[in-house]
Amino acid sequence: MNQAEIDDTSGRRVLMWIYPLMVGFAGVLAVLQTLPLVLPIGPMYWDVLLYYDAIGRIGQGQHPVLDFFVPVGPLEYYLAAFSDYVFPQAQPVLLTQWIWLPVTLPVMALIMWDVSARGLKPAFGILLPFLLFVALPFNVIDFYPYPGTDAFGIYNRHGAHLIYLVAATVLFVRSPVIQTIVLSVLLLSLAFCKITAFLAAGPILLFGLILGRIRLLTAVATALVCFIVAGIVEVMTGVVSLYVGDIIVLASENTGALLPRFLTAASQHFNVLGAGGLLAMVLLVAALVGNRSAGGRTDGNLVVRCFDADWFWVGLLLACGLFYETQNTGSQAFIMVWPALLAILLKPMTGYGRLAVPVLVLVGFTAIPNVSTMLHKAARVAAVAPGYIKVDGPDLGPLGQASVKDVFAEQAERMRRMYVAHRDTYEAIAETEALPSFLQFSDPDFQYLLLEEMQTVTEAIKMFEAQSGQRFETILNLDFANPFPFILKRKGSYHVAIGADPSRALPPLTEKIRAAVGQTDLVLAPVCPVLRSRNTLEAYYAPALVNHRRISLTPCYDAYVLPPGT
Repeated sequence: MNQAEIDDTSGRRVLMWIYPLMVGFAGVLAVLQTLPLVLPIGPMYWDVLLYYDAIGRIGQGQHPVLDFFVPVGPLEYYLAAFSDYVFPQAQPVLLTQWIWLPVTLPVMALIMWDVSARGLKPAFGILLPFLLFVALPFNVIDFYPYPGTDAFGIYNRHGAHLIYLVAATVLFVRSPVIQTIVLSVLLLSLAFCKITAFLAAGPILLFGLILGRIRLLTAVATALVCFIVAGIVEVMTGVVSLYVGDIIVLASENTGALLPRFLTAASQHFNVLGAGGLLAMVLLVAALVGNRSAGGRTDGNLVVRCFDADWFWVGLLLACGLFYETQNTGSQAFIMVWPALLAILLKPMTGYGRLAVPVLVLVGFTAIPNVSTMLHKAARVAAVAPGYIKVDGPDLGPLGQASVKDVFAEQAERMRRMYVAHRDTYEAIAETEALPSFLQFSDPDFQYLLLEEMQTVTEAIKMFEAQSGQRFETILNLDFANPFPFILKRKGSYHVAIGADPSRALPPLTEKIRAAVGQTDLVLAPVCPVLRSRNTLEAYYAPALVNHRRISLTPCYDAYVLPPGT
């Protein structure tokens, strides 16, 4: 029996452990999504509402990009709508965290098929960190001191998971056929998930090709598959060209200087970047002094022999992670460095000579902080969740499966009274472009009040319809997210932006948008509290609301009602 046959036999034995683990993992997550679980509200929890805005629209026949402007790729929302169809009672953060599993688990299964031939350690070394970071809905940065689940930047985490698979494929997969299949799926997924994730993965693929880890034929075949699939989608739907246009609009809205973003991202992740950068330098020194484990390949041209080494891949993946973080601060970007760290750990430590201990320590300092942060957050949430107060939202469906500490529920009610009684004060604050609290959107009481008032205004809408005999077929909410089409099973206004952040995700008001909003039956204007962003959205859409009648629907919601027959 030759070495290839031995490796193949060994790999099949490893898969007897790997594949049941993956099936079991998927099964556990599926079961959890069938349960009406309640999880604590975390900072900027309203990010999850974006998905349910899209889910509600898709359920009523609308399509991302074609019928409404989206801040990230359309595949995010189609996968969310599919998951909601399969698991209608799932807790929103868990559902949205796991929407990519129908894509990423089969991709990982193919990676495991190839990597398992080299034994149990590399296979489990790639698989287990991926399962951990996919399973836990937390970022690696703290945006608030109290425990809670992180709905903020869920799509950023999805991009990080996809880039992780790209790095694992480039560094560990040897089969050209499997590489072609996996990279084709991943590139299309990245492009239609979040374009900055696609760009961040670019250098990994480029150097994988230059250094011979990706064959030229594999690269050409992958590119052809991606172009053919994108071409078919464009011909059938026209979504590709429209999506590119939306990306250009978003890029024009986010033209701030890159240097401050790099500094912010670097400072937030200095624990990983500092240790990882020092590790890359130590590995380079080890390679220069001739330590065989740290050196480059012994075959290939000069570039390959010099650069296809651990120091280069650690440095490159850190750089790609930092770039991704400039657009998506606080997410799990640096998990993409792990495949390079694993490659180091799989080599004999004696091959690093006197630098073996520093290398091992620095690998630990690079890998452990993000893992320990995730586990710490999960442990805190598990410990406090049973004592938290659930949102009173019977009409909200799964959106009501959230909770807060009792002091935040009390604070929300106190602040609600202040918002209603002293609206002019908050108008004055909004005019200065300040927030009532610098951490307004991170405050659990604000996010809790948002959900509570969504329930109140939903009841008010139903009552108004019953008393007036008028049914609101289309609804728009002048706020960051519009979950009311989902809650009320109605249509959202066509062509408007979801995730309407006036500072970076609001396209110019075209005649098409103006006409669509002008025909919207009900436009909600939340005022608890009055905020600069809400006022900006109201002013932005004002030219389309000239035929609407403004009323006070609840103490916390004004509304623009389109008279019947208008």
